[in-house]
Amino acid sequence: MNIAEKYRAKSVSDLIISQRILDDIRSWLKLWNEGTPTKKGLILYGPPGSGKTTTALALAEESGVPLIEMNASDTRNSDAMKRIAMMGSQYSDLTLMADHASGFNKIILIDEADNIFEGRSRETGGDSGGITELAKVIRNTRNPIILTMNDFYGFRRKNAAKEIINNCLTIEFRQFRKKNDLDFRSFRHKLTERLMFIAGNEGLQFRPEIVDALIERNRDDLRATINDAVSMMAYRDDPDAVGQPSIRDAPSGIYDVMHATFKEGDYEGILRDLMDKDFTTEDYLMWLDKNLPMEARDAADLDHAYDILSVADVFVGRVIKKQHYAYKGYAEEIAAGISTGIVHRNERYVKYEFPSYIMKMSRLRDSREGRRFATAKLARFTHSGRMRISGNLWFYGEMLKRKEFSAMLEKQLNMSEKELSVLKKG
Repeated sequence: MNIAEKYRAKSVSDLIISQRILDDIRSWLKLWNEGTPTKKGLILYGPPGSGKTTTALALAEESGVPLIEMNASDTRNSDAMKRIAMMGSQYSDLTLMADHASGFNKIILIDEADNIFEGRSRETGGDSGGITELAKVIRNTRNPIILTMNDFYGFRRKNAAKEIINNCLTIEFRQFRKKNDLDFRSFRHKLTERLMFIAGNEGLQFRPEIVDALIERNRDDLRATINDAVSMMAYRDDPDAVGQPSIRDAPSGIYDVMHATFKEGDYEGILRDLMDKDFTTEDYLMWLDKNLPMEARDAADLDHAYDILSVADVFVGRVIKKQHYAYKGYAEEIAAGISTGIVHRNERYVKYEFPSYIMKMSRLRDSREGRRFATAKLARFTHSGRMRISGNLWFYGEMLKRKEFSAMLEKQLNMSEKELSVLKKG
């Protein structure tokens, strides 16, 4: 067992979590104690290792109810959702009801729900129909359901995800917005206490001064921070050895880089993040383009920033024209200069918006996938070829106007909402 797992918080008092997030989750559970809330599910999304699953486990312990968990290692297709999640959400444990007076007697946890793939086939044993069935489970549940996600915005673009999101309270699991705010100071204090406790238990030397360096490296990834700290503690002769080769560098996500670009103004730090990013140069420019008006409120700053961005875009164009990929590095270095070009920064928190172009392309891809999966299912069901089905989609569009036919297809072929909508268009 690794150190982070060994010292996982067992109770709410042990959690390293923003009080703001904890209050929001408790308010949602309180609604369950008073009856059935409008939002029956809760989505906790944020970076891996930030404590989403641990928080769900601790809340179940605090509520005095068991937690039924379905994690990413389980097969999470339609049948599995019916068997595990539906049973857990609908049926009560009579032995618990005698002792538990609240409006619920268990909590359902669907861990890493963003990794459920709606479109895999039954033949390959994948997650066929998993998201569609999960939407039904949340709609009919009599117990709270918590879904954890690393990539909420990726999940949002999947077939059948819209109904799930509409029936869930969504909380971004980010422990602090910027350095030196109250959440950050609380996070740093709790983290220091936890690391000192681990060091004492493990007989290791640890100096609290290195906590800031660990947060700089890992932000609010608790699992990575604890593992990195223990790796450093192993160097007994040099407990400050932040740069030891055993320390792992995590890839930089788009939200972290956006925050660094607009809020921190550390040009060299942004370039270091861009060297180990998990998104493309083109994505970075599009995210900057979309969110610049919210961060640069002064007209002169906005004009200057877009001038910088336009030059960066020229270099991206040269990558395509000349097939010389070194130009991407130039484009990133130029675009990162926006961080130093904004004189009057927006000091308030900004919720960065997804670029509309990427979203449109994703929706087009989803529409094509929906059509492909729908025609494949109908071809298999009618023992005919996909080309013939594609040529007769007008017929199925007319038939789907009848509710009984639509219900039959959804049940027999496990059709998702997206696939049915494709067929209805004909």
